[in-house]
Amino acid sequence: MSVILKDWQDRSLQVNAWNWGVLHFAVECAQPPVFDDEQFMATLRFGGATLSQAQVDRLFVYLVKIVLPKLEPGQRMRPDFSVTDAPDDGKMYYDDQTKNYSLHYEVLIEVLRFLQQAQPPVSVL
Repeated sequence: MSVILKDWQDRSLQVNAWNWGVLHFAVECAQPPVFDDEQFMATLRFGGATLSQAQVDRLFVYLVKIVLPKLEPGQRMRPDFSVTDAPDDGKMYYDDQTKNYSLHYEVLIEVLRFLQQAQPPVSVL
C-alpha cells in the first residue's frame, strides 16, 4: 500500500504507507494546525486530497521547519516522534503495529523535493 503524489504535469512520487503514516501523523499533530479541516486531513491520509499552491507551500514549510530538523541522514522517525538510526528490521509487528511505521530521512527529502518542484494542484492518490 502506498500514497502517490501527482502534480498537474503528471510528475509523481510514490510513498509507501509505512513512511506516509508517520509523515501524515506529524502534520495531523502540528500546533498550530497545518490544515484544520478534519475531512481534508482524512483525504490527505488515505488519498483523495487535492492540494492548492498555498497548501503545498504550507506543507513544505512545516516539513522543512519542524520535521526535517529532527532527522539526519540515515535516521528515521517513529510514530511517537522518537528518532533512531537503527535500521528497519523489515519485520511485521502484529502486537504493536506502531513498530511497523517510520519516516525515513531519505523519504522525507524525496517528498520535500517533489513539493518544491510540483506544479499544483497536487493530488494525493
